[in-house]
Amino acid sequence: MSVVAINVAFLLPRGARTVTERVNARFETTAGANLRFDATHHPHLTLAQLFVERDQLDDVAAAVATVISTTRPIDIRVTGARGGRTAQVITVDQTPMLQRLHERVMDTLAAYEVAGDAAGFFGDDEPPRDGDVAWVRRFRAESSHARFDPHITVGIGQTPVDCAPFTFVAGEIAVCHLGRFCTCRDRLARWALPASPVEQ
Repeated sequence: MSVVAINVAFLLPRGARTVTERVNARFETTAGANLRFDATHHPHLTLAQLFVERDQLDDVAAAVATVISTTRPIDIRVTGARGGRTAQVITVDQTPMLQRLHERVMDTLAAYEVAGDAAGFFGDDEPPRDGDVAWVRRFRAESSHARFDPHITVGIGQTPVDCAPFTFVAGEIAVCHLGRFCTCRDRLARWALPASPVEQ
């Protein structure tokens, strides 16, 4: 069985990505020691992280597409920044609409979730840390539903960051292959949310 670590996430529109990249650029980095946003490392707002079987990726994508087919773009309000255990993040207001979408995605994908390890991460010269693997394994138990904490990771380490509040409209969702630091690497599937549906 071949397993893939995935993230279902909002990808940031151009303006929000620019702000996030500016914050990210404040971190010094060497190979494998920090994350740097570029063409293959995408800043994002996570909705779900889990391991799935590679041969079920099409089914996973179809399930996500069904969930989001009745979801309109969501107004996101960045409220500031804070440090975590190992990461610095931009904080996001936890609105009922965002919470509901997160729960729907998590509930829908529960049937596809399997055990996984480091081999399920994006394979290049930056293998995942033990903490990355543990984060995905424990996401459902420790970071979902009542424990969902929406944020945008902008750097690894103790360097404090600040970010003035701003808003953006999140309208693109992707299923991404996770890499080191739980970054969004390959975009395995992606969708633009319809402009004016009736949300269920």
